[in-house]
Amino acid sequence: MKYVLNLIRFLKFQIKRLKHLKDSPHEIALGFACGAWTNFNPFFGINIFIGMGLAFAFRANIIASVIGVLITGLPFVFPFFWLVSWYVGAKLFFDNFNSDLFADKTSLVENLAEYFTEMLVGSIILFPLIILIFYLPIRFIVQAWQINKRLRMEKRSEKNASRN
Repeated sequence: MKYVLNLIRFLKFQIKRLKHLKDSPHEIALGFACGAWTNFNPFFGINIFIGMGLAFAFRANIIASVIGVLITGLPFVFPFFWLVSWYVGAKLFFDNFNSDLFADKTSLVENLAEYFTEMLVGSIILFPLIILIFYLPIRFIVQAWQINKRLRMEKRSEKNASRN
């Protein structure tokens, strides 16, 4: 139970950080999507740096990309991302998906370079789709947050102006 509460607190903190970013909804959403995509590639451990580099290259918000990496890179989420990118790379590009590979315990170690290549190709193929899946909802959410914040600030300034 303690771990679930810590996870919820972590997610709330990251969402709060995302809310307080000052860039446009487009830049924030694109940065978040770039960060989310890095969890689909097989470069474990340097995802934050890859996300920051992508955000810089696309002129997106770098902090949003780090938040995207952290939120979508939770230990119980990114293995599914890896499985999807490996499956896409193995099925669509190499066309050698074999479900018997999971039964053999030595096949993973013996074919590590092949799996790495399949995951990398699969993540590159999935790049536009993943960007759209994460970009569109985050853009609308951030846009709504910023509109609500602007309305609250206008109400507050009207209230302060009426007092004077």
